[in-house]
Amino acid sequence: MVACLCIHGFTGSPAEIKPLTDYLKAHTDWDVLTPTLPGHDKLRHLRNVTYKDWLVFTESILTQLLKEDEEVYIIGFSMGGLLAGWLARHHPEVKKLVLLSTAVNYLDWGQLLQDGRKLIAEVKTGPMKESSVFNRYFGKAKEVPANSTLQFKKMVDLGRPAFEHIDIPTFIAQGGKDMVVPAEKSVAFLEEKINAPKEIFQMPDAGHLLCLDAANEILFERVLSFLKRDFHQVMNEKKAVVFD
Repeated sequence: MVACLCIHGFTGSPAEIKPLTDYLKAHTDWDVLTPTLPGHDKLRHLRNVTYKDWLVFTESILTQLLKEDEEVYIIGFSMGGLLAGWLARHHPEVKKLVLLSTAVNYLDWGQLLQDGRKLIAEVKTGPMKESSVFNRYFGKAKEVPANSTLQFKKMVDLGRPAFEHIDIPTFIAQGGKDMVVPAEKSVAFLEEKINAPKEIFQMPDAGHLLCLDAANEILFERVLSFLKRDFHQVMNEKKAVVFD
């Protein structure tokens, strides 16, 4: 049996990757798991949760899958991509890795400045609460404990170095209009650090939530094709290969 561990993002839930997991379940007989990270059932519960809790929780699930299944893949979205990379680096038994909108940076200052200008423009024409920028940055702010942002930053600091040690086939997807993760910087970082066969799939008109995008089925088809691909010959060549 093939198992696929799918990990959602910071302050998110399995719902943000559910369309992809539903697609995998409909087109395979794989065991597809989408656990809720500690503290994410209700965001106020994040107050007593650290990045180590996320690591221990996902690693315990992965360890069990590796015992029970013949092949195990990991899919990570946003901060889940950091967790996925860390797990794959420390568990070489994992066969393939999928990274979606991976949060390898804290903030894109250029994007923040651009959004700041947009916020000012939107406030001039209507109430601040109706501003798309205000809701993106502050919509969940009152629900998320201040300590949680620090825990996220610690996860970024821990997760980034792991990608230099990834030696399994990796699929990298990124939206060109991502307002959370700097698109070009993220792809460039992962492409440079991961020394293994890679497939890079960019969605120019997509935002951060790739699995909820209007063109998501194209993404799902590419992910499934990647996960079913035989990389045996490529891996034997012991060099990085980029598939466009």
